[in-house]
Amino acid sequence: MARKSVGRGVEEVGKIITGNTPSTIKKKIEKVLFKEIIRACSFIHVKEALLRLYPDQKKNINGYRDVFETLHNMRSRGNREGMAIVIRRVGRGKNAYFSVSGICLENDIQQSYALEYTPWPEWLGYEVAQSVLKKLSKEEIAAHCLWEMTFAGFTQGKIRRRVNALKKQIKDVEEGRVKTIPHNEVMALLKEKSKSKGK
Repeated sequence: MARKSVGRGVEEVGKIITGNTPSTIKKKIEKVLFKEIIRACSFIHVKEALLRLYPDQKKNINGYRDVFETLHNMRSRGNREGMAIVIRRVGRGKNAYFSVSGICLENDIQQSYALEYTPWPEWLGYEVAQSVLKKLSKEEIAAHCLWEMTFAGFTQGKIRRRVNALKKQIKDVEEGRVKTIPHNEVMALLKEKSKSKGK
């Protein structure tokens, strides 16, 4: 399958959002929300992008389809934080991977935020960063985001249970119910083990 030109994906989304021709899109598009990307795609094309970008996910394709359909019919929640989705390639060659994160557009600090445990209605209300819209097709954006948002499971209930388990673990540590080992002791133990294996 031939790769679409970078600008075409944005133009297509722009037509759907504004109902205008490509010549007027650049003037009128200020921001594109993730829900608009989802609604501008068909799963068949998202599936192609997903399997090209994440070939090991073929076994989970039905889960991705279910999530896509859920998102397609779901209402978005307002973006009070001013969060934007950023997708960037990290590394080169075989070790390269894509990082999907959020950045807050309302402050001057360029800090990345993990999004994998974010409720799906919030994802839908997030803006997609302009840099992403320029580099990736709408199907690629949807594929990367689906991969990230299903990191902890293919249902919101499963993700919520994982979040609650993490919160319990944090609470147990804070309240001293879990024995922890300081970092410097762990490093000393590891160093000692590596020395003994070298003998």
